[in-house]
Amino acid sequence: MRLNQASDFALRILMRLADNGSPMTVEALTNDLHLVKSHVMKIVAKLARAGIVNSTRGRSGGISLARPMDEISIGEVVRLIEADFAVVECLREGQSNCVFSSHCKLRGVMNNATRAFMQVLDQQSLQSISVSLPLE
Repeated sequence: MRLNQASDFALRILMRLADNGSPMTVEALTNDLHLVKSHVMKIVAKLARAGIVNSTRGRSGGISLARPMDEISIGEVVRLIEADFAVVECLREGQSNCVFSSHCKLRGVMNNATRAFMQVLDQQSLQSISVSLPLE
C-alpha cells in the first residue's frame, strides 16, 4: 500500500511539533521541514478540524499538539489525510469495471491486507515515532 504525499507531510508536521514542544508558526514548519507553505496550511487546517492540533492566530499564536503524543494514533492521522484506500479496482466506491467481481477472491485478500496495514498504524502513536534530531 502506498500513502499519498500529504500523509507523509502530516506525520512530519506532527513529529516536528512534538519535537519542538511549543507552538510553531506555519512559516517555521515550512522552513524547518522544507515544505510548500500552501501544503502545510491545508494539512494543519485538516489536523485542527480533527482536534489533533490547536491553531491559534495572532502574535502569541501558533500551531501545537491538541493532545498528548501517546494519544495521537498514526492510523488516525493516515485515515484523516488519505482519501482512498482502494488498492485495487474492486475496492473503489461505486461500480467496478472488473469482469471478475462476481467471483473473485482478490477483493477479500486486499481488504484483509488493508486492515492489517491499518492495524499496525493504529498500534503506533506519535510518541512511538517521534525522535529528537537536530534539523539541518
